[in-house]
Amino acid sequence: MVAVPQFTTASEDAKEASLLSTIKVLRKQIALYKAEHGGRGPHEGIAAIGDEPTDRLTKRTDAAGNVDPDGPYGPYISSWPANPFAKESVAKAITIGNIAKPPRNGMTGWYYDVNTCIISANSLTGGESSDPP
Repeated sequence: MVAVPQFTTASEDAKEASLLSTIKVLRKQIALYKAEHGGRGPHEGIAAIGDEPTDRLTKRTDAAGNVDPDGPYGPYISSWPANPFAKESVAKAITIGNIAKPPRNGMTGWYYDVNTCIISANSLTGGESSDPP
């Protein structure tokens, strides 16, 4: 009986470590995107319906940030990750906003701040230690 609570704690710790690692990778890749696109974040200049910042990170882009299969930049990540603490139906969803901290409302798996270009976990639990100060 004692092993079950310890296993649960170990499992939660592993999910947290995985989430923090994913956040670090996403933040580094967003910084690389910005460096290669004149300081613009992947959310800037989106005009086409269906064009998402996640597309600009998972697909090739041109210098203006347009998704272009022959573009010289990217992809920065192979696929958009799921937040292991979010409900499965929203684990890959991203909320884009302009407040420094994620709302932590569990409505999406991720929160992207347009002012800082910082991605954070937007789950009710998990990833809090990586929230911006």
